Amino acid sequence: MKKLLIIVILSICALLIRTHGAFALSTAAKSLEEYTYLMNCLRDVRVMIENFASEEQKKKYEEIASDFKDASVSFYGHNFTFFDKDAKKHRRKFYLVKLKLSELLDGLAQSYISRSKEILHGVSKDSFNILIKFDKGGYRKYFTKPHDPVSLVQGEKIYKSEEYHLYYDKSTIERYLNKGYKTLQDAQNIYNHPDMEVVKAKKEKNDYDLHYMVESFLAVIKNCREAKQYGIEIYKIIRKNNIYAIQKKYENYNIPITSPEPIFDVRIPENYKIDANDNLQLIHSIELKKLPPDFPKSISVE
Repeated sequence: MKKLLIIVILSICALLIRTHGAFALSTAAKSLEEYTYLMNCLRDVRVMIENFASEEQKKKYEEIASDFKDASVSFYGHNFTFFDKDAKKHRRKFYLVKLKLSELLDGLAQSYISRSKEILHGVSKDSFNILIKFDKGGYRKYFTKPHDPVSLVQGEKIYKSEEYHLYYDKSTIERYLNKGYKTLQDAQNIYNHPDMEVVKAKKEKNDYDLHYMVESFLAVIKNCREAKQYGIEIYKIIRKNNIYAIQKKYENYNIPITSPEPIFDVRIPENYKIDANDNLQLIHSIELKKLPPDFPKSISVE
């Protein structure tokens, strides 16, 4: 009987040792996963901070970056957890980093939604004027008659010659406008999802909650960037002739007129070039330094 008891005790101890080992390995593996994930997140978020953050958000980002450094030092030393006095439980070192990052991204996501609305609403007025003017009925028949579509009618041109391309580009403008607003709505749906409201309302958030929030806010920003790009592409179509107005300037600086970088693209309104750069993961303040002193930032030719 005594021998059987000893065998049972030894078996339980062996099981506990194996369980403890598996737990340690799991914590280490999860910490490595979080370390890699947060490193990539902070690199991407830095561009957003540089382009659009308020002073408060910039300070918040620096605090998160500092916390990440401290957690990483502990991670390098294989110290994976800390005791959360408020929750009275052990958590992995990167928990607070992810919590603060989710809060920062919440504010950034709201800013991106607002910025997307501004760009799309701004370009939609000109877009709908074009769609009405160049669609079926109205002046459209003058483009289908077997004569010069910009010929004089009672001494005046029905169309300006520089507008002629809009007759052919109107379908693209309409498609981009449709996709832009649809993508913006997708972003808003993610941000306002009922699950997000439930998670936000939780007094204590677990690791899954934080990962869900960070991923969702990043998805909002991704969709907003896409929505803004559709608006920017419409501006490029409407302001197509701006390029040709300063073609010699482009030639002087060996800049291709077919696809100039956003900072050199005079089709993009000046106040939206920061969005065009951000969409490409570029820092606007750095891109501004590329501009020669005599290069026009924006021109009024339409």
